[in-house]
Amino acid sequence: MLRRRFEDPGSFLPKLLEKDSVIADVGCGGGFYCRHLADYSSMLYCIDIDERALGAADGILRKTGKTKYVLLTSMSSIMPHSVDVVLFANSFHDMEDKKGMHDNAVRILKKGGRIIIVDWRKDDAHMPGPPAQIRMDESDYLKYFKEFRVAERFDPGKHHFGLLLVPA
Repeated sequence: MLRRRFEDPGSFLPKLLEKDSVIADVGCGGGFYCRHLADYSSMLYCIDIDERALGAADGILRKTGKTKYVLLTSMSSIMPHSVDVVLFANSFHDMEDKKGMHDNAVRILKKGGRIIIVDWRKDDAHMPGPPAQIRMDESDYLKYFKEFRVAERFDPGKHHFGLLLVPA
């Protein structure tokens, strides 16, 4: 798979996740990260507005044998303060209502919950991925997630950056 050449979740997620976490993969697409998150979750929410992408994620998760996952088109049905980790992997930059997505992420996070950001480097716009004008960098994310601080920066791949955000 071409995407694995750009980012390898198996190389960095084990350092960021704890076993039996409740995880929300927001903007999960076809489930690229879901297959890795399933190994760490007691419950995995795979969220995407594209129902066909959710169907692909479902197929991937069925192959893992994990049964504790839910496919959703929005975060609205997730109970407040019920999620340990929210992951935005290559997705937040595409979301039209970033403030609303932020508010929902904060609403579903447990006290002390964490947010993991993986996104394309803004200064690497010649590579495949989103257009340069919508790419975000660390400072762009911190404008939305003001009540968080960067606990760790990690390298998900040559053309990406990663942030682990924790409550400030």
